[in-house]
Amino acid sequence: MVVAGLIGLLGWLSSPVITPYQSHETLSAKSIVNRSDETHQYEPIVFDLDVHATYDNPFDQDDVSVKVTVNEPDGKSFVVMAYYDMDCDRSIKDGHESVQKRGKGRWRARIAFNKVGVNKLSALVKDRTGTTFSESASIKVLPATKTGFASISPVDHRYFQTSGGKSFYPLGANVCWGGDAGTFNFDQWIPKYAEQGCNYFRLWLSPHWTTFGVEQPGLTKDGKGLGQYSLENLWRLDHVLALARKYDMKVKLCLDSYNMLRDKDAYPSWEEGVFNIANGGVLHSPTEFWQSPVMDRFYIQKLRYLVARYSGDPTVFSWEFWNEVDISRDLPNDLAKEWHQRMGRELKKIDPYHHLVTTSFGNSMGIKEIDLLSEMDYIQTHNYNSPDVISQIAIQQSRKGNWGKPHYVAEIGADAAGPRAEDDPTGIQIHDPLWISICMGSSGAAMPWYWDNLIEPKNLYPLFGSAAKFIQGINWDQEAFRQTQPKLDWRTRPNPLPRKDVTLQGGPMNWEPSAYNQPRTVRVTPEGITGQVPVSAVLHGVGNHADCHNPITFACDLDRETTFDVVVSSVSGYGGAKLKVELDGSTYLSRDFNDPDGSAKGDTLHQYDGSYSIKIPAGKHSVVVSNGGQDWLTANYRFRELNPNPDPPLVSWASVGNEVAIAWVRVEDRTWTKVCVQKEKTSIAPPTIFTLNGLASGKWRVVLWDTWKGTEITNFPVDVGLDGKIRFDLPAIDTDLAVKAIKMGS
Repeated sequence: MVVAGLIGLLGWLSSPVITPYQSHETLSAKSIVNRSDETHQYEPIVFDLDVHATYDNPFDQDDVSVKVTVNEPDGKSFVVMAYYDMDCDRSIKDGHESVQKRGKGRWRARIAFNKVGVNKLSALVKDRTGTTFSESASIKVLPATKTGFASISPVDHRYFQTSGGKSFYPLGANVCWGGDAGTFNFDQWIPKYAEQGCNYFRLWLSPHWTTFGVEQPGLTKDGKGLGQYSLENLWRLDHVLALARKYDMKVKLCLDSYNMLRDKDAYPSWEEGVFNIANGGVLHSPTEFWQSPVMDRFYIQKLRYLVARYSGDPTVFSWEFWNEVDISRDLPNDLAKEWHQRMGRELKKIDPYHHLVTTSFGNSMGIKEIDLLSEMDYIQTHNYNSPDVISQIAIQQSRKGNWGKPHYVAEIGADAAGPRAEDDPTGIQIHDPLWISICMGSSGAAMPWYWDNLIEPKNLYPLFGSAAKFIQGINWDQEAFRQTQPKLDWRTRPNPLPRKDVTLQGGPMNWEPSAYNQPRTVRVTPEGITGQVPVSAVLHGVGNHADCHNPITFACDLDRETTFDVVVSSVSGYGGAKLKVELDGSTYLSRDFNDPDGSAKGDTLHQYDGSYSIKIPAGKHSVVVSNGGQDWLTANYRFRELNPNPDPPLVSWASVGNEVAIAWVRVEDRTWTKVCVQKEKTSIAPPTIFTLNGLASGKWRVVLWDTWKGTEITNFPVDVGLDGKIRFDLPAIDTDLAVKAIKMGS
């Protein structure tokens, strides 16, 4: 039986898939057909190759391969693999796109030339019958008119650059797939981003239900299943990349998503996916993926094809192996690390243009052991459900931004369950992440989700335009940016001092046993909050996650009566929850958050969002908040007007560089939850004094920026002394503003 199993495995590893594109032609290679006699440096051009061969699967380079050698003017050379393709036509009827193949399959090579001058090309074709060479061709390459390939800056490894050493700061959104109109949607969306100065977006090539789903479940005879790729969807991808290239934008290609290895809840695709052996795949369970040699072979085959087809396009910013790989079913971290290392090495070996490589995680903390692999060029954070939207950005930028690689927030949204468009019509969940990420010196601006059901219907594109104008001219990798904390002082100190709400929010979110998912005690006094903080943003019940049940005890010693709020922002759709608040051992508040469908759908519940309050008298008291229901709820906690506020009601983040300093200042209580969920008005901060340390001495010009209108409020000169401090007045602020200080003469 062992021998039979080994023979079967060897068969899988060596035999090509028999496809409807098979060919039994005599091996020949006649010519490489130029579509133009000249092109520009870094401008990809597609060559048609008049070659013929015998093969079963043109997508498998072990069955048939076509190598194109580029001989550059300086005598150097590199090799690009050709790819099998078919022309397609698109049409739209009743809002639905249709893409149809036409004509015969052909071999093509997409090449971007790195050197100006005459470049010469020749092809080598290999099939099971032998090897042959084509005639050579040549093309004249003119100087570049658009940006080249993205890479890590050698000056500051925290930032990106493009060919020629120009600083590149990604600004854009996830625009991962289209709606029913497919690529016609992108024809509408992408120009709107470009008009606002965006230079980047992200696309998904998986699962099969996305616009660009490369692998389609189905029968081999129909050109589907493992080992074959949808030429129609690849044509769609070509179309959108060409659209991005028109506007000189970069595109991150996400190759796979956790859905492919998830068999229940959270949008699973395992049951109908191409990896599943029940659908003609090779895996019996999702966890087999990480150590299956047969699956490795199919994955490497896919990498080879995608590299052949798209590596020659500088529009491709990077390859992203996985979207939120940690959410796949029962991820074995050690095996996943080995897989990323293995596939990262393979990808870097076969990509002649050395594109950046990354992966992503659903948990904002990520998996550090994978992030720090040398095969992963930069680090990402995804975050949803933070009550203030931005807290995890600050935490993770301070943490991951010091790991010696670029880091940016690649997905951000207020609520993983949906856009909350009617709650957030102005796009606070887009605006605030943009500005904190920029002013904390991240490697790219935070990238929002909900492109089709928030940004587009609410026309929130100008939010990007304001940020684009603000950062224009900043050479990120030349500034040696340092994170710092501005100091804000009252211009006229009030007497008595106003009292401020004290809030616990934005804590860790996870569904595994951890220190945060155990009972915790927090001490509350007029001086502030101490003890076991932060507290989890998830209050776990006693059913589905009983080992995470984490009631919170607030040990209070107060000098006055206060109102205590439990601010609920979501409830699990897998059984609901039950909130209980006890004061000194007696139940003062109890609410059943019932799941109407009994967990049948699993959709997150928002009908219970809001504040649940009790009064806490002055003196020493114990308040216990618990969830006795089936599943989780998310919440933050507020003690109203608890403490005198010695500082103005503002928060601020800043980065100081050699010749530029940037900061964002926001009204302290103007969080997404307060404005969009609780529907409460926020205070106006009176005029204040702003101080920032660490600047070079000399004359600087300060610009105050309206982040919503995208216009300058005012500008003025400031002298910085040998102490490195810049100090000036800020006006009253009702929402927020940004500050940019530029060293004069720079």
